[in-house]
Amino acid sequence: MLDAWTSHEAWSLECLSCATTWNEEFEVRHSGDGHGNEAVIYVRDGQPCTTPWTGRCCPKCGSENIKALSAVRGRQGEVPKARSSSDVAMVFHLRRMHAW
Repeated sequence: MLDAWTSHEAWSLECLSCATTWNEEFEVRHSGDGHGNEAVIYVRDGQPCTTPWTGRCCPKCGSENIKALSAVRGRQGEVPKARSSSDVAMVFHLRRMHAW
């Protein structure tokens, strides 16, 4: 039996010639053969396409000098909680003891 699942990825693309930026979303279809091998197919607008980091052209100037970055998903502006001063003091104490 084949394992198959689908995920969604968003990519930010930037033209290194004219500095135009744009985002593209892909549906990524994964399928495993049960023996540890996996095939990945990228789909955009219902059609199979190349991976986001290859074969892209700038929509403004037509340059193929494109940088692709995986877009961050999730809540914007989320800041991790700061540790309390007692936790920080314990870390420095453990470091002085060469325990961590």
